[in-house]
Amino acid sequence: MKRIKTILTILIIAFCANVFAQGYKIEVQINGIKDTTIMLGHHLGEKKYVQDTAKVDSKGFAVFQGDSALRRGIYLVILPNKTYFEILINEDQKFGVKTDSNDYLEKLTFTNCKECNVFADYQRYLVEQQKTMSAYQDRYKAVSAKPDSVKIMQEKIKDLDKKVNEYWNSVISNNPNSLIAIIVKMMLPLHIPEFAVPINAKNADSLRWVMGYQFNKTHYFDNIPLTDSRLLRTPILEQRLNSFFDRVLIPLPDSIIPEVFKIIEISKGNKEVFQYMLSFLGNKFSTSNIMGFDAIFVAIAEKYYLSGQAWWADKKMLDKIQERVTALKPNLIGKQCPNLSLPDMSGVIRRLSDVKAKITVLYFYDSNCSHCKKVTPEVKKLYDIFKPKGFEVYAVYTQGNQPEIVEYINKNNLNWINVWDPAQNSKFRDLFDIYSTPVIYVLDAKKKIIAKRISEESLKQMLELEFK
Repeated sequence: MKRIKTILTILIIAFCANVFAQGYKIEVQINGIKDTTIMLGHHLGEKKYVQDTAKVDSKGFAVFQGDSALRRGIYLVILPNKTYFEILINEDQKFGVKTDSNDYLEKLTFTNCKECNVFADYQRYLVEQQKTMSAYQDRYKAVSAKPDSVKIMQEKIKDLDKKVNEYWNSVISNNPNSLIAIIVKMMLPLHIPEFAVPINAKNADSLRWVMGYQFNKTHYFDNIPLTDSRLLRTPILEQRLNSFFDRVLIPLPDSIIPEVFKIIEISKGNKEVFQYMLSFLGNKFSTSNIMGFDAIFVAIAEKYYLSGQAWWADKKMLDKIQERVTALKPNLIGKQCPNLSLPDMSGVIRRLSDVKAKITVLYFYDSNCSHCKKVTPEVKKLYDIFKPKGFEVYAVYTQGNQPEIVEYINKNNLNWINVWDPAQNSKFRDLFDIYSTPVIYVLDAKKKIIAKRISEESLKQMLELEFK
């Protein structure tokens, strides 16, 4: 019995020791500041959040301490003047930091954390090489009219790139399986090979572009482990995601949606990363100003949120997403425009589907809306120019004051198709997501939506291109 008690005691002590070992204690010594407060923050994508605060004594000494381990990633020691320097938080969470307020990065050293020192060296090295590169680029511009000098500067830039890549590779090889190695790998440029194209191939340049595009798209994330939650607390993952969707892919929903799904499916290997990835991509495309990208948000919402896969989303959040999907889905770019059958000012029903025109603008406006008063005359000018070429306007007055709108139509000679919905039976506000005016939809000859919510300037450019 005594032996059992002894074993249990040992196990309890070991358990308690393990629990305490999971905490963090970061002792910070900053020469040049005293009697103030500093903060420990962390990245979450490109945003920054405060994790902890600590008092700085008269000797510049402070301690960040907690019973639970910090989630690993790149953290910030934030000074009273809101400047900061970055440190690495990995498995070793009990260590010392020392620096000087005259130059935080240059004087930054660590005790009991080898990887932290490697990260500090890495930051210093990059700063130094960026200064050198900037000087080379300035010199390159200055000698742009001298071919021999240009060639010399090109070689210098090429040698510097090679030097930096060799340094990166040394950091990776000397610190295998570490967070710093993963961070450096993520920074490595993707080298696209030279593709062999048959000598007699037509459009050889186009073929090379397509092959390069496919290679870049396929291999872009080769060095980016999309299930590693440590990357969430760095700015690098979000930067790489934005670069992929904003600059690598063809900016069309049909090109982007499959890649969104692919990345989200990979991220399911880590619950925390999946939540971040779905939230980030859903928000990115729901707030995009690029016309047509609302279709990407709808696809994400239906596949993941409304199917119940977003385990963290409560009913209130899901109801809002459903409401937004319901508002957007009927009027996505490329879809058949919902038909409207509305009376004109004489009571004659005018069907949108009956309009015979190469291009039709569906224009929602209010005669009392200040912005409408500026836009409507501009649309009228375009109507007068392009009507003979196959252009029509189906203008929906969104309010219910018939005498007022009739006077406005006559005064401004709006001789296009004028309709209204005094009883609001057509649900045009829901079908076309009309929450303000004016709103312009552009339809092709078959009444498919080819543009929406564009300005009168953009409409003019479209019509000039279409009817040139």
